[in-house]
Amino acid sequence: MALLLALVMAAPAGACTLWAAVGSGVAGGGALAAKNRDWTPDSPGRLELVRPRGGLAYLALMAGGRKGWGVRAGVNQAGLTVLSASASALPKNRRGGPPGISRRLLSGFASVQAVLDQDWMFQGLGPRFYLLADARQIALVEIAPGGQARITSARQGELAHTNHYQSPDLAGFNQRPALSSHARQAQVEALLAAAARPLTLEEFQRLSQDRGAGPDNSLWRTGSRPQGTRTLASFLVRLPLTGSPEVWAVLANPGQPERRIKIILDENFWQGPTGPLP
Repeated sequence: MALLLALVMAAPAGACTLWAAVGSGVAGGGALAAKNRDWTPDSPGRLELVRPRGGLAYLALMAGGRKGWGVRAGVNQAGLTVLSASASALPKNRRGGPPGISRRLLSGFASVQAVLDQDWMFQGLGPRFYLLADARQIALVEIAPGGQARITSARQGELAHTNHYQSPDLAGFNQRPALSSHARQAQVEALLAAAARPLTLEEFQRLSQDRGAGPDNSLWRTGSRPQGTRTLASFLVRLPLTGSPEVWAVLANPGQPERRIKIILDENFWQGPTGPLP
């Protein structure tokens, strides 16, 4: 009871929840990948089509902040999906370092294996977590202070991650309680275990709207304080073995009507105008 009370009363940090599935447990095969973006309400989100020179085009979930707009999730025209999360189990003064490489991954790589074949890229980056997915493989990348990286990959099954280190040899970097992170990790694992099989994009949508563990520990966080952390967006991707990927996104920018957006990533979409989506 004391632990439950502590979980409910703990002041939450900025965070996200990532989860994915691949293989025979997915309806029709292929993969599903999802991110719920959690942050304080002063950071709006938008979807944007990016077409870099000499690289692959990609659809990105962008977040606005003091330094401008940054990529928080995306899927490129080859089907590689990149989702990121902060390492909020670290004290804030240990979370700095070189910037992330979501843009580089999305513009330059067509598959998870192609990224893992060059895993040296993760060495030396600032602390953060990545979930990678394509139609045949999913992977989690944990990056610790000093640039140590640990990777878990699968071609069958499910992976999930919140905001604390799960690799045993990196667990010593969990220097803050990160109670919400641990609670959400348990929640997403329980929801995945109980989810209807085979898994579908619709089932992932249902999971992304979970409010069953309270305002700070559910997958969709409503927040216990007016200016506190809450879920501002969902970004879900269906990656079929054949055919066009599908994105389901929710934008919950404070002061604006909630938007629910479905996009089929076919050739017409990729040839469309770049910039923020209307």
